[in-house]
Amino acid sequence: MNRLAFYLALSSLIVGAGYSQQSFLLIPDWTNDRVCALSPVDGSVINANFIPTNTQLFDSPKHALPTPRGTILVADQVKDAVHEFDGFGNYIRTIANLQNNQIDNIRGIAIRDGKLYVTVASGTLQNTIQRFNLDGTGQETFIDRNLSSPFAIYFRENDILITNSSSHLIQRFDLNGAFLNTWVETTIRFPQQITRRRSNGNLLVAGFSSPAGIYEFDDAGNRVAYYAVSSGPRGAYELENGLILFTDAAGVKVFDPNAPNPANTVQTILGQGNYQYIELYEILLGDVNRDRCVDDADLLEALFQFGGSGRADLNGDNIVDDADLLIVLFNFGAGCE
Repeated sequence: MNRLAFYLALSSLIVGAGYSQQSFLLIPDWTNDRVCALSPVDGSVINANFIPTNTQLFDSPKHALPTPRGTILVADQVKDAVHEFDGFGNYIRTIANLQNNQIDNIRGIAIRDGKLYVTVASGTLQNTIQRFNLDGTGQETFIDRNLSSPFAIYFRENDILITNSSSHLIQRFDLNGAFLNTWVETTIRFPQQITRRRSNGNLLVAGFSSPAGIYEFDDAGNRVAYYAVSSGPRGAYELENGLILFTDAAGVKVFDPNAPNPANTVQTILGQGNYQYIELYEILLGDVNRDRCVDDADLLEALFQFGGSGRADLNGDNIVDDADLLIVLFNFGAGCE
């Protein structure tokens, strides 16, 4: 068999087996002190205990957010801490907490240009956004005005939107932290997470208090839709199948935004928990160790596991073989600077 035929044969093996390596949605659960992983395609449960129950680290995990290096930061509102985990849900370290950083009653977090932004609602640094390096060093106050119990931070290309629970406002700041204006009408009460719809580019905002529901706005802040699907949603995310996934104190649920009455289409995917913000964790093809760079480390791990099983089984056929090596080689260099 010549080299071309060999590669074609291996490629057919990959296609035939299908990829097990897949991106997933991170959703913290207050009730069970864990982080769940769900499919961004249809919302199905991949692993309800991706980061398993841990009452030492968690009391009310609010927001799980991927970093550029493939790790995951989890902000806990009551433990007043931001913890770091690897791409497989294993604890690495605590990078910021109340004792060392005076971050009290934290909610949403954000990452931009290698910096971590943390909402702080109580204590010495009440009503501020604190900024850190991604290792927890270099703390500074980024915003300290026009905030009233901040809940979520959403960076856009030219500005920042921050939701507030006490004033019920979504405030708009420039990228340097200077206040610009109040972004949206005041009908929404207790806005929490903001995400962008993949289908039309509009923004989804979870309105926690009555009139509770999922609000949809254009980029200028004009309301274009309102979905009365929950009495207290925390987050919302449009799935690849066009349904909208949302969270509340009773479960992770979906609805059809195009139905005549979306509320009649609500279905529960994951119950028995109090679920919070929703974030996409993207996995590069061939990234065996999930560090956002397909390199020698991934190739070596696949070689060491060759003929056996392990996380280098990228195509899900229960053995690490030539097909998995080929996935690494075809994607070699992806994500690396």
